[in-house]
Amino acid sequence: MAAVRDSAELDRMFDDLEHLNLPADYRVEIIEGEIIMNPQRKVHSKIIQLLTMALTDALGRKANILWDVRVDFPGYLNGFAPDVALVKDGAEEDEAGNHDYRDVEFVAEVVSRGSRRADYEAKLNVYAVAGVPTYLIADPKSGLVHVHHDPREGKYTDEVVYTFGSTFTLPCPEVTIDTSDWPRDRRASRT
Repeated sequence: MAAVRDSAELDRMFDDLEHLNLPADYRVEIIEGEIIMNPQRKVHSKIIQLLTMALTDALGRKANILWDVRVDFPGYLNGFAPDVALVKDGAEEDEAGNHDYRDVEFVAEVVSRGSRRADYEAKLNVYAVAGVPTYLIADPKSGLVHVHHDPREGKYTDEVVYTFGSTFTLPCPEVTIDTSDWPRDRRASRT
């Protein structure tokens, strides 16, 4: 019953957020009950666009590819809006138009200054617990792509790291990703 209670609480929280005057260029998620806002940057959006195009080219225009769409994941108040998510063919939406996390086959997050801890820690753990087969983390600051795969007992058992500029094939879905034109974030880090 906790999942239903959490879902209702997430609905209320997101409804409240919609009534606020939030900046249009910010992405909002709820991670472990905390409201997280991150600005959308050009480098970030370009990688999302290129990754989405690669998935569409490989899987077709009818593939159920989402970006920045809320999916409620297990754990305490986890209403994530993955940068890119692939939902199984034929997956049904609930009466509110949301997808069940068990139908998510692939998730990608593009790291930004404000999302680093969430992408590498909280989301890594939650996606593994949820059984998402493949979780890709693209980090434009480091120029690395981390592909986590094969979740078992709440942990990913396989991780492969690629550098921006390389081409590799995802394990699930089996899609070739060419990162040769993925931009890097060259902004100086705050100390």
